[in-house]
Amino acid sequence: MAKGSSHRANDFRTTRFLMEKRNNMSRLLGVNTLVFNEELSEGTVQQLTYIKTIKELGFSFVEIRREFLRNLTEELLETKTEAERFQMPLYYSVPSVLFESREINPALTTYFEEARMMGAIQVKVTLGDYHDLQENHVESLAHLFKQYPDIQLSIENDQSIEGGSAKALSDFIFVAHSHQLPIQLTFDTGNVLYIQELAEEAAVVLKDYVNYIHIKNVKQTPDHQFELALIGTGDIDIQDVLAVFPENIPAAIEYPCGNKETAIDVLKAEKAQLI
Repeated sequence: MAKGSSHRANDFRTTRFLMEKRNNMSRLLGVNTLVFNEELSEGTVQQLTYIKTIKELGFSFVEIRREFLRNLTEELLETKTEAERFQMPLYYSVPSVLFESREINPALTTYFEEARMMGAIQVKVTLGDYHDLQENHVESLAHLFKQYPDIQLSIENDQSIEGGSAKALSDFIFVAHSHQLPIQLTFDTGNVLYIQELAEEAAVVLKDYVNYIHIKNVKQTPDHQFELALIGTGDIDIQDVLAVFPENIPAAIEYPCGNKETAIDVLKAEKAQLI
């Protein structure tokens, strides 16, 4: 066989292997309740009412958003009951930060206690105003993790260079792990575009630290703005990004999908593309 033919054959075998690996993925898929943003923003329904629907659609877990909780304590307990009824693990998305004015956010313990009340296995925040990891920060976080050993803290890449770039997050997590702090990362597939990074490249840099994925696509408009898009219509090849991560890393669909009926149709279609 000619040398060029041999190279083409090897390339074909490599491509086929990657396609088979991608097509045989068994990653756990869940739903972040932002999917139902239209109804939840009106304040007329509770997030727990969607757990049954998400279960029936074949998803494996639900991510509850703190900003949609109205009667906090009551809803946390009711959500726990409903999740246990349908055997659905819960994650907790909190629109807050780990660092506030360069210090550990004093509300972090509150978020962990809320997660415990709800039976959630993870609290997700963003990095915030991080400058360096001082001894008192390490002691504070170590104490928190000792109090709540069954709840994971995961830091999401946001839409800023300081809190969303692969370098900023890898630098932080390296320091955190050097102090034996079991912090992990949530990788949002769409947020990287807002800071002009490539999703696949950022995924490669961060993959060893990521324990959770937010799936959303984004596309750039003619006037150079960004707007959310469906998995198959945005500027990111979601399947290629997901293929960077081990299959045991769970992923949740996380972007508004319209009213409940529309959202259900979108979830069905998007799930079919992902499995």
